[in-house]
Amino acid sequence: MYINKLIYENVGPIERVKIIPSFTADGNPKPILLVGENGSGKSTILSNIVDAFYEIAGQAYDNACYSDGGTGHEYYKAIRSQDILTGKAYMFSYIQFQESSSKYTYFYKGGNISPTDIPTKIDDVLPSTISFSKTEHYKGVSTTKEQAEHIFKNNVLCFFGPDRYEKPAWLVNKYYESDIPTRLMVHQRWSGQLANEITVKNVTTSNLQWLLDVIVDSRADIAVVSDKLQLAHILPGTLLQLMSARDRLETIMSKILGEDIYFSLNFRNTWGSRFRILRKKDNTVVTSSLDALSTGQLALFNTFATIIRYADTNNMNQSIRFSDITGIVVIDEVELHLHTKLQKEVLPKLIKLFPNVQFIISTHAPLFLLGMNEAFGESGFDIYELPTANKITAERFSEFQKAFDYFQQTQRYQSALTEAIKHASQEKKVLVITEGPTDWKHMKAAYCTLRNSGQYSELFDGLDFDFLEYESIKSSEDAQYKLEMGNNALEELCQNYSKLPQTTKYIFIADRDVEKINKKFMTPGENFKSWGNNVFSFIIPLPKSREQTPSICIEHLYSDEEIKTEYKDPTTGISRRLYIGNEFDERGLAPYIDRFCEKKSVCGTNSVAIIEGSSGERVTSISKDSTINYALSKSKFASLVLAKEPPFDDFNFTNFVPIFEVIKQITEIEKG
Repeated sequence: MYINKLIYENVGPIERVKIIPSFTADGNPKPILLVGENGSGKSTILSNIVDAFYEIAGQAYDNACYSDGGTGHEYYKAIRSQDILTGKAYMFSYIQFQESSSKYTYFYKGGNISPTDIPTKIDDVLPSTISFSKTEHYKGVSTTKEQAEHIFKNNVLCFFGPDRYEKPAWLVNKYYESDIPTRLMVHQRWSGQLANEITVKNVTTSNLQWLLDVIVDSRADIAVVSDKLQLAHILPGTLLQLMSARDRLETIMSKILGEDIYFSLNFRNTWGSRFRILRKKDNTVVTSSLDALSTGQLALFNTFATIIRYADTNNMNQSIRFSDITGIVVIDEVELHLHTKLQKEVLPKLIKLFPNVQFIISTHAPLFLLGMNEAFGESGFDIYELPTANKITAERFSEFQKAFDYFQQTQRYQSALTEAIKHASQEKKVLVITEGPTDWKHMKAAYCTLRNSGQYSELFDGLDFDFLEYESIKSSEDAQYKLEMGNNALEELCQNYSKLPQTTKYIFIADRDVEKINKKFMTPGENFKSWGNNVFSFIIPLPKSREQTPSICIEHLYSDEEIKTEYKDPTTGISRRLYIGNEFDERGLAPYIDRFCEKKSVCGTNSVAIIEGSSGERVTSISKDSTINYALSKSKFASLVLAKEPPFDDFNFTNFVPIFEVIKQITEIEKG
């Protein structure tokens, strides 16, 4: 049985919604995904579907709904006037189900609307068994007792709610409680009793109890005949079928764990759990019990194991082949407790294992939608954005893909950064982390020169620290670590490290060309800022020669003449250098040196911006070939200074001295 039409009017936040579910060419139901902001009506849509399950089941099963103390039953979803959309006089929900050629109707209404007004709103006629007056609250279904029994004996109809600890306002109390026994037992099936609860909750024990039965059924008795072992009391074909059910469950668990596993039983005298999961490749233990899985893994397994268990309860043969299971499975906030990999890579594949189950799912997770697109293709499922239920097309996936790519890049960057810092921290008690891949090179060049000069022996005596040495991700240079560490990344790293106790002392040093960072990295009136937990920061000290232009970066600690030192490329013979913004007028022109700066925003008589050749700040010739970029990259400049390649071998590092004075002040804090 499947849903083939849903129409809601004025229910909660929904003014009008009409959803016509799609099916494949083979007649298989396509998954329906409901997206939207909180309060947009996703749970409202789902709650009426689940309410329909209860109303249909109540036609045939005594235990499906709770008694109201008389001849009727309590509603799963209460009909409340406050649920009518503000300013409207009525609400209704109309759901049409279909199984083969038979159609069944669920209708729910509140407020004032005449029965004669309904047909034009639903493009259909209500069955004669659905009867109500204009003013009364009403709900009903068109199924008979026999039809309801047939539906539940041949289909899986169940609901996985978002959180068992929070009861929605519309949910009647008794439906929040469970009377399913959680002890191991041998039970009988009684006539008129619903075997599978509609709302699924607290199922780990029930699933484990059933899983043990599946494992036992998949094992054969062995007899010794003529000194040989052979099957006893069971036909090989029957055993293979029973083993298939176990294999289906192991397939699900293997996809969740990302490796091939099988279920095993410990010996009966083993302490702890009888059940365990082993690797097929080497028989080593993955986990010693079902509840030892992570919350997300267990939630995912319970969801799909329950679907198979319900089908198995109806008909054991249905647990043998996924494609034999039919019905409707409703899941609210499907991504709950699931890590991004489970959302994107695992969950869609598990849904795809059940081609004849109609999944109706609410979600807030773009990565899950991206995974569904990869697993089913653009036309293999439907997404409705509430409260209007407009379909989202495949064009929206480009945004999800960008978000996921960024997430992956961030993960890789954080992993590389953590590894780099961990490695560097092993060698020293003080680690200096600088902004960008060039700052540490200039500071290291200054440190080596000043320390060996003899002039600052008192400063450098006992000054023991190390730099985090790295190159840009885009750099062609060989490097153990390639990172991106702009001022924002540096600040974020500084904050994160300060939140936990650190055995290594971390000193973060930034340029002083971004006012926001200047304020965050310094304590007014002090030479640095202590963040706590052995984390410190400061910005490069301002030399007297730059007091008129305080927004400077590391290169400004050199003289203008040193900044403009030329490097002649030995391969091309082209001379390149760094340029300063005040060498050009506001139009980017510098006729006296025959140069034109393409990035005019960094040019002008008052600009001290460093113009370099790797960030789009091209400097070309006014009179000659304009394709040649005469600007040297900051990275190359820094490497030449560090390597002391002539004519970069005689730079004055006096303006770097205050940096090392602050570093020493910080390193001596614990001594004082």
